[in-house]
This record gives sequence, C-alpha cells and structure tokens, in this order.
Amino acid sequence: MSGGLSAALARVIAGQVCLHACMAGTRLAAPLLALRQGYGEAAVGVLLALFALTQVFLALPAGRYADRHGLRRPMAWSAAAAAAGAARAARGLGVPGGWRGAGVSGGPAPPPARALHRPQGPAA
Repeated sequence: MSGGLSAALARVIAGQVCLHACMAGTRLAAPLLALRQGYGEAAVGVLLALFALTQVFLALPAGRYADRHGLRRPMAWSAAAAAAGAARAARGLGVPGGWRGAGVSGGPAPPPARALHRPQGPAA
C-alpha cells in the first residue's frame, strides 16, 4: 500500500468537507436568523427538521443515481445544490425562504456519501 493520498481521493475528501460545512453552516445560521426575526419555536423546529427530512427522502434515489453514474455526477450536483441552498438561505426573505434554503442545503449531503460507499467495499 502506498503511503500518500492520491489526488483524486484528496479532491473527494475536500468536496465532502466543503459540502458538509455548507450544510452545517446553513443549519446553524438559518434558525438563529429566524429567531432574530421574531418567528416562533415551531417555525424554527420545522426549519431544522427540513435539513434531516431531505436527507432521508434523498438517500435511496441518491444511491441509485450513484450506482448508475459513478462518483463525479453526484458530487457535482450536490456541490451546486448546496451552494444554491446556502445562497437561498443567505438571502433570508423570512422563514419560508429559509425553509426552501434548508431543504435545498440539507439534501446534497447524502449523494456523495452514498457514491463513496460503492467503491469502499472493493477497496477494503
């Protein structure tokens, strides 16, 4: 086994870290913004739940998509969706805008993870 990280693996790891940071940053900032704007606890709870719900509903389709198209396409789509969700949440526009941003920002986390599971088995 070689001692270093391949360039492709380093890019995949960096992509995963950036996707997770985008989702986690939005997940932290969106509820705080909603509370600051005077929305209630129930609205903030729905906002936080949307991050998890999109991941739950996208897990199986993301796995199928990764099986059909490999690693590159799920990573590219997830990066674009995470950036769009963070931008949507950053624009604010109240809780409904934050809800859309949470849904779009929380969803991109599972596809790259599912795509990475496929080559991990043979590599182990």
